[in-house]
Amino acid sequence: MTRLVLTPSPFVGAVSWRGVAQALPDAVALDYGVVAGPDWYGAVAEAAAGQAGPGPWIAVMHSGAGGFAPAIAAAAGEGLVGLIYVDAILPHPGRSCLSTAPDDLVRHLRSLTTDGLLAPWNQWFGPDPTPRMIPDAATQAAFVEGLPRTPFAFLEAVAPDQSEWEQIPSAYMQISKNYEETAAKAELRGWHVRRARMHHLAIASEPRAVAALLAELAAEIAR
Repeated sequence: MTRLVLTPSPFVGAVSWRGVAQALPDAVALDYGVVAGPDWYGAVAEAAAGQAGPGPWIAVMHSGAGGFAPAIAAAAGEGLVGLIYVDAILPHPGRSCLSTAPDDLVRHLRSLTTDGLLAPWNQWFGPDPTPRMIPDAATQAAFVEGLPRTPFAFLEAVAPDQSEWEQIPSAYMQISKNYEETAAKAELRGWHVRRARMHHLAIASEPRAVAALLAELAAEIAR
């Protein structure tokens, strides 16, 4: 059976994938802790390859974790048989996160930085969106408690210029409106694409629905 390695965004914790991991027969919610330099991308890739165990396995990346795909593909070897992006950014080898972001967002993130650390993700907005997006009190509390203080330096770090990921079967799952354009770009690449009317944190609030879609995409990749 193909294992799914559920990779969280560097701005949220592994707990965000916990419910999906429990809903799938052979999945692991990757826990790489807080991203740290100097090898910002390689360390996460090594953690993914190590926690995946023997292949075959598919890396499933949510949100900002999409940028880890090239490093994961380079570190994984033959055991990695697929990549699935869930409301995720596309890889940006040879570029930093900041270079791909609008100027107003860059300024906003700088304003949220104290002692070199970004504020927790749920403080990036006006009202905290987690009560609306994750209404279950226990799930919401665990999600918020697991939010890391990500170093701002991670945003400035240039992702390794690696190309192995482009040779691996890939799929894209769009679960919020904000990723419509990204899903369209994935389609242009010829990837399998699924669209669902959920929201960005559905991986935490609707884990069974997300797990079902992931199982379908994993099966399509394996064909």
